[in-house]
Amino acid sequence: MSRKFVLTILISGVMIFGCATQSIQQGKDLSTSGIAYTDAVDKLIDVTTDQIIDFDSAELKKTRRGSNLEDMINTKNERLIRVINELNRFRTQTKLLKTYFVNLQALADSTVKDDAGGAVKSLSDSISKLNQAFEGNNGNESLSEDQKAQIGALSGLAANSIHAEKIKRALKRDAKVIGTYLALQENQLTNIADMLKDRFDVSNALFLNEKVIAPYTDKDKPLPAAWSENRKQWVKTQFVNQQLKTAKEAAKQLSGVWGDILQGKSDINSLSILISDVNEFVATIQALEAANDAKNESD
Repeated sequence: MSRKFVLTILISGVMIFGCATQSIQQGKDLSTSGIAYTDAVDKLIDVTTDQIIDFDSAELKKTRRGSNLEDMINTKNERLIRVINELNRFRTQTKLLKTYFVNLQALADSTVKDDAGGAVKSLSDSISKLNQAFEGNNGNESLSEDQKAQIGALSGLAANSIHAEKIKRALKRDAKVIGTYLALQENQLTNIADMLKDRFDVSNALFLNEKVIAPYTDKDKPLPAAWSENRKQWVKTQFVNQQLKTAKEAAKQLSGVWGDILQGKSDINSLSILISDVNEFVATIQALEAANDAKNESD
């Protein structure tokens, strides 16, 4: 056997192995962005829930007059609980999405040759049922024509991907299901972000007046020890509305990441900057709440 022939066989073997490895490796990271996004949204729901409850309680304190206070607080409680239930429903859906990505990653990492991905299929079925429930809603959660067109093209992306066969089967099956779910999540998150912004703007204005302007303009009293820190905290909050916009952008970009995954690309965590902004927004709100609590304890 000639050296040239042996070398040709070796090179061909390396190329075949390299292509197979590339096909497997390109399916290795399918979950980083999805998991990071769902974790960030979970924190955002926490601060939204706190802001809504605090805002509602503040409104009750301001309107504590009249002869039917019991009826008023019962009505407010019922309305508040309905809103909180909606937020908790969204949290549950977000955790379901996270579990899907976790299990998709597990399927990609599985060394079982004939792993059919039963957990991924079960989660996909659950998400599909949620999609059907939401798509019947004629409110703000309904999909736009552009969103529907983008979702319609997803199956073709999966069909032409170079994933390992077991991943390819799952992605072809779930392409539209997850694409629809992400579009609906984007719309829901827009509603939540707008709700949070409205209440945050009011709370922030109150914080400015009570903790920055009022103490400074009251010449009869020395400035509180926390005044400089409170002013610093308020200045920092002037940038949070932009950070909140990135929460909505992250949801939109996750749909793009899903398209990349379907095409066989590896998840390069392209949402890291957007998700970092969401986490900074959450941290800013929590710091503002801590400053409010500190003042209330000292009063």
